[in-house]
Amino acid sequence: MRFAANLSLLFPEHVSFAERCARVAAQGFSYVEMLFPYDLHPQEYLLPLEDHGLQPLLINTPIDADHFGLAALPEAKERFKADFDRALHTAHSLGVPAIHVMAGITQHLEAQHWQDTLQENLCYALNQAAGTGITLQLEALNRRDLPGYAYWNPADVLTIVQAMNSPQLKLQFDFYHSLVEGLPLLETLQSCREVVSHVQIADPAQRHEPNLQQHPEMLQALLYLLNTHYLGSIGCEYKPAAKFEQGLKFLVILQQAGLCTTPEHTSCT
Repeated sequence: MRFAANLSLLFPEHVSFAERCARVAAQGFSYVEMLFPYDLHPQEYLLPLEDHGLQPLLINTPIDADHFGLAALPEAKERFKADFDRALHTAHSLGVPAIHVMAGITQHLEAQHWQDTLQENLCYALNQAAGTGITLQLEALNRRDLPGYAYWNPADVLTIVQAMNSPQLKLQFDFYHSLVEGLPLLETLQSCREVVSHVQIADPAQRHEPNLQQHPEMLQALLYLLNTHYLGSIGCEYKPAAKFEQGLKFLVILQQAGLCTTPEHTSCT
């Protein structure tokens, strides 16, 4: 099973991008996630990635001080198009195969209004991405961290993905968000497995590295993915309780369960 290090959350803000790449590579990672790679020119991200043999798998559409995504906001259709085009260009430049399309905060909107907007914007995005091989993904985000976000239950994302009926639109399933919501992890994953293209993990308490002893359901869900021949990645999208390197001990448990091999007993690739 392929594990990816999230370069955005695994390190404090002061750590340079080049150092992040060097440190995850030193721990045996070959794949990474990047949340919002828009502060620098794409080439400034690409060179450190290439220097350390890292393949980026996922980026998000941009967010800003006044929004957490625009795909479902009726008053921001042109801004969404510009943001998506920017994300698509960045994905092309970095060789990223997936973009998480951020829907935004919709609690002040009528459901039908923002749902129609989301569908319209997804149609635009899918047309722009047609023929690129890039997958677009939607992710349910929990209400504790992001109250009012368009969807918090993966079942709602499943409905949207099925309605759009595009092979380029999939569900990004995060263990963390489902556990924070108190959803039964394995059953929730099973219910939408057919459209899941990317999975992420973190402990639900403070979004630290997964505590598999305290939350054995995470291990059960990973074993389920393995047994159903899941071909996507597992993103380590968490904030380490201490240093990044010290937080990787959970991977040893995954190795013992047969979920990955660990070069130098440090990491899964």
